[in-house]
Amino acid sequence: MAEKEQEKSGIWGKPSTKWLLGIPLGGFIAFGLGAIALGSMNYVLHETSTTEFCYACHSHEAFIKPEYEASSHFSNISGVQAGCADCHLPHDNWFELVWTKAVVSLDIIPEMMGKLDTAEKYESHRAEMAESVWRQFKENDSRFCRSCHVFEAMDLEAQERRTARQHTRANENGETCIDCHYGIVHQEPENAEEILERLTKEMSD
Repeated sequence: MAEKEQEKSGIWGKPSTKWLLGIPLGGFIAFGLGAIALGSMNYVLHETSTTEFCYACHSHEAFIKPEYEASSHFSNISGVQAGCADCHLPHDNWFELVWTKAVVSLDIIPEMMGKLDTAEKYESHRAEMAESVWRQFKENDSRFCRSCHVFEAMDLEAQERRTARQHTRANENGETCIDCHYGIVHQEPENAEEILERLTKEMSD
């Protein structure tokens, strides 16, 4: 009899009521902690993706802000703005967003080392920075541009004849947005066309 009672109280025995109540309670706690962690992560991602936050770390506000505020992405007829995150971060994949932000955070290192702390230094590296971003845009077919600008949704008849013709030709030839629309927000380097021609040649080989 004692052996049977011992067997019942073992791991394969009938669980106690308290143990059974602990299952949903533990699940609820785990779900709550997971929701808090996910919510906190999304909050941090959102707060560190604002244009103001980008100003604080990347290449000093004094260099980037005037260029951005003079562009059509900041002020335009429709009043629709595109900030740093709209053009430089993925929007359709949460895991890729986290990874991209981790990689981009490495840009802080040259900032801390004083590589871009004066207007002269910034200008001397403008071509290098432009090439890095343009290469990314050409590799992903201007994916971030296309999250807002959809060729199929364009009213070509409402566009100027020359613009409509260029858009149609570019789409038929498999060209990408950055092939023509560079220097829209950031001032282009003096050798902008040379950089793009080299990138196009590299990717076509």
